[in-house]
Amino acid sequence: IVSEEDNDDGETTTTKNDNDMPPLNRHLFDDDMGEETAALDAQDVTIFIDPLDGTREFVEGRLENCQVLVGLAFEGQPVGGAIGLPFPLGNGSTPETVIYG
Repeated sequence: IVSEEDNDDGETTTTKNDNDMPPLNRHLFDDDMGEETAALDAQDVTIFIDPLDGTREFVEGRLENCQVLVGLAFEGQPVGGAIGLPFPLGNGSTPETVIYG
């Protein structure tokens, strides 16, 4: 887990938390992954997640300006991503929207 935090002096600190994670049980995904995907080395895959892009907007109640960002890279090259708009109109009156590519 990698995170960034602003210090009191205005500097940004990046920290990495090396949690001991159990290995992925690939057999759980046999029906969902093609042969090419199953053959990928997990060490070559990076997933970037910003669970609340627009924190200030969220706090200020401007929910239409908040999104969830997910990026996928393989061997250091970006290969896909998704943007989730949990409050497209800012008031919860419409279903969430997901854009991906």
